[in-house]
Amino acid sequence: MPMKIEIAVGINCQLGEGPLWDAKRRCLHFVDILSARFFSYYPHTNRVQTHEAPGMVGALALCRDGRLLAAVANGFYYVDPDSEAWTFLLHPEDHLPSNRYNDGKCDALGRFWIGSMHLEEKDEKGALYLLDSNLSYKKVLDNTTISNGMEWDREQRWYYHIDSQEKAVNRFAYDAEQGIITKPERIILFGDKEGVPDGMTIDTEGMLWIAHFGGGCISRRNPDTGEISLKIDLPVTQVTSCTFGGKHLSDLYITTAAKGLSKSDMLQQPQAGYTFVIKDIGYKGYKPNAFGN
Repeated sequence: MPMKIEIAVGINCQLGEGPLWDAKRRCLHFVDILSARFFSYYPHTNRVQTHEAPGMVGALALCRDGRLLAAVANGFYYVDPDSEAWTFLLHPEDHLPSNRYNDGKCDALGRFWIGSMHLEEKDEKGALYLLDSNLSYKKVLDNTTISNGMEWDREQRWYYHIDSQEKAVNRFAYDAEQGIITKPERIILFGDKEGVPDGMTIDTEGMLWIAHFGGGCISRRNPDTGEISLKIDLPVTQVTSCTFGGKHLSDLYITTAAKGLSKSDMLQQPQAGYTFVIKDIGYKGYKPNAFGN
C-alpha cells in the first residue's frame, strides 16, 4: 500500500524547517527561517498559530519549564508561545553579523547543540556550539558550512551531523558527560541525483530519516551500512526536515521550502513550502529532549 501523504499546514513557507513535537501542548512547532516566523500546528483542532520572531529563527527546542528556546539570527531567546513573550539570553556570534543560526537540537542531558552559517552560505564560515542549561557555551566544531540534521543514538555512543555543503552524513564518537565529539567518520555520501541532505531524525530502531533538499524525498537509512530501507517521494522538490509526532510518536511530519523557486516551478509544485504528515507510518520516534536540568 502506498503511504498517504496529507497536508498538515498549507502555508508556502520560504524555508520551512525545524519540526518539533510538543507533547504537552499536543502540537507541532516549526519555523519559516526567511520570514522570521514560527508556527504551532494543533492537529486535533486543525488550528495554526503564527508567531513573529525578532529575526530569522533557525531552530526551536522545548524547555523543561514549558517555554521554548529559540535560536534567532541575533541571539538565543526564551519564548513563551502562549503569551508571545520573548526574553533575550545571549549571542555567541554577535561579532559575526553576516551569520545566522540554522539547525539545532537538545541532547539527553538537556544541552542545546546549534549550528551557525553564513547568510550567503559561504564555505566554512559557520560553527557548531553547545549551550548548557546555565547559559555557558562552547564551540564544538569550527569551519562548518551548513550544519543540519543532528541526532544521537539512544545508547549515547554516536553523534550524527550533516554538513549539507559536503552532501554527507558524519558520525562522531560521543562523550555525553563531557559534551565532546571525536573521531569523525563519513557514513553516508549523497549522489548527484539525490539532492542535498538536510534535516534528520532517528527512529526507535536506530535508523536515520533524512530529508533530501532538491531530491524531493525522505529516505530511511541504516547508519552502519548506509543502506536505504524506505524512500518516500513528496510532491515538492525542496524537502527540508522531518520528525515523529502525534500521541504515539508514530506520525511523520515533513517540512519543505519554496525558497528560490520560479513562478514556473511554483506552478509545477504549488505545495512547495507546505508541511506534510504521514499518519501511523509504521515506525516510531522519540520524544524530543528538553533544554535544562
